[in-house]
Amino acid sequence: MNMPAGPGQPWYREPLMWLVVGVPALTVAGGLVTLLLATRGSDAVVRDDYRREGLAIYADPARDQAAVAAGARASLSFDGTAQQLRATVSLERGTLPDRLLVVLSHATRAEFDRMITLKRMNGGYQGSLAPLPGGRWYVELTPPSRDWRLRGEFAGSQREVELRSTGGR
Repeated sequence: MNMPAGPGQPWYREPLMWLVVGVPALTVAGGLVTLLLATRGSDAVVRDDYRREGLAIYADPARDQAAVAAGARASLSFDGTAQQLRATVSLERGTLPDRLLVVLSHATRAEFDRMITLKRMNGGYQGSLAPLPGGRWYVELTPPSRDWRLRGEFAGSQREVELRSTGGR
């Protein structure tokens, strides 16, 4: 019962056969490539306190309000030659922790983001920091418990930044 594909042609030279077999095969190959691309890439993590309600996203002001209630103030200074980050922090109410976390977030390039732990020494806090690429940066200072936070912005060329609480705004 072997029937020839056409008058004197083998089956693989029949155009209709390639249409019937080729389209589903290309669809499967395209689906596998799409799956590979979807699993290899990751979404950037949002670097703030947010909650989701329905389709809207709202910032959670609790840590900012806690910083206002504690009377927290801070300034950071960057020493590029010594690769040091120093912080001067004061609290009107409460005690300062032995360590603080500094989160540096680049405004446009998530791969440049850094988290630095500062240790208390010599009347302030100090930690090591490799040179930062240029551009705009967002900085957040918080204790390891993340009870409160202070925030600020600076350009990559700046050497000092004052941090403040937004008070939930």
